[in-house]
Amino acid sequence: MGLTNERVAMMVLLQATVVGLLGYCLGVGSAAVFGVLARGTELAFFTPWQLLPITGAAVVLICILSSLWSLWRVLRLEPAIVFR
Repeated sequence: MGLTNERVAMMVLLQATVVGLLGYCLGVGSAAVFGVLARGTELAFFTPWQLLPITGAAVVLICILSSLWSLWRVLRLEPAIVFR
């Protein structure tokens, strides 16, 4: 609808990155709150600091790769097929 393929790809990748980071932050925050509330019980756990950036990078990478895979299929479609 008037956008180049590169512009559409950048919009989709930005959305995927923002959603991935937002979900990661909500998950880490929830786990931290649970960890504080469970301190001193059998449910207590230890999270090394190295785990946080590694899982954050993995979440963003998975979101970007899945977006690129689905975007690849969309960009190959003819515009007339979409509006049929």
